[in-house]
Amino acid sequence: MRGVESAGGEEFERHLAAAAAACDEWRPQEAEAQAVAAMAIAERQGGARAAGRLAQAACVLAEVRLELGEYGDAEALSRRALRAIAVPGVAGEATEAPLRVRALRALGSALRCQGRYRDAEEPLREALSLAERSFGSDDLAVAAAANDLGVLYKYAARFDEAEVLYRRALRAVEASRGSDDLEATVWHNLGGLEHSRGRHALAEPAARRAVEIRSQALGADHPAVAADRAALAAILDALGRTDEAEALLRQALDAFTRLLGPRHYEVAINANNLAALRYRRGDHQQAHDLWEQALAIKRELLGPAHPEVATTIVNLGVLAATRGERDRARVLFEQALQILGPDVGADHPVRRAATESLERLAR
Repeated sequence: MRGVESAGGEEFERHLAAAAAACDEWRPQEAEAQAVAAMAIAERQGGARAAGRLAQAACVLAEVRLELGEYGDAEALSRRALRAIAVPGVAGEATEAPLRVRALRALGSALRCQGRYRDAEEPLREALSLAERSFGSDDLAVAAAANDLGVLYKYAARFDEAEVLYRRALRAVEASRGSDDLEATVWHNLGGLEHSRGRHALAEPAARRAVEIRSQALGADHPAVAADRAALAAILDALGRTDEAEALLRQALDAFTRLLGPRHYEVAINANNLAALRYRRGDHQQAHDLWEQALAIKRELLGPAHPEVATTIVNLGVLAATRGERDRARVLFEQALQILGPDVGADHPVRRAATESLERLAR
């Protein structure tokens, strides 16, 4: 039996390592297949060791499902990992804390991606607190957990709190000197935060730093670098450097469509941003088509009542108002405000844009 268990363990580790490698190279379908195979092995085994393996595989698969935009599945897998970790004797102290932090981060991110911002806060705060208690303030796990909580606060328009967490994450990742990829991610997010605040001149150097670090670490053609360039493009567009921004956005949109398929979240984000640029250039038809494309993908992936769906609806409302379609614009703005529930405060830029647009229509 010991020989069979050892063989199963080796096969499990092989599938798990292959899933992690595929994730790093942005091959989510392959990563999914490998993680599913690892979970199947853990499910066939019994005892505390199998529960630990199940927790590992469930965490990896949850992260893959997040990448694929399957947020409900990611939530279920994260919760399954947490249940497995709670099995008595499942892991020693050295492995239980990293697994639990990882599962809590995946759960919080899955809830945040579903627009459940209030629900997401507790697991993300717990992940950060556990990481600090277990590993100290300068560990990469602390940096990753602080970054995740910062992302949540940015989406909920709690911008000052988000900046504190991003800066905290940056200090930890720089002190540990352990991950160029995570450092680039935090710079990317700092640029996005300043962009959301309307402080575009501050956003540009942070976004460029992300491109620089990740290009050196992963190569200029890596999909993650395309995501960094897309974020930089949105900032350049806001700064009035439209030609450079449009070239970067079209490159990113083509790359994501080719690598991830036409119904991926990244495709929706970049279609939305390219639409905004085309709108400002007076190409209202292409802007309309791109926003409709983004809206269809977001509704499919996120559901009809997600705050990010409201964002694109407001954009379509602005376009309708520009075209003189006042009644349609009013309906769209009211629809967006209805979607933005209590998780999104009065200072959120999308709520503010919809409210101010309705006020202008009423004049």
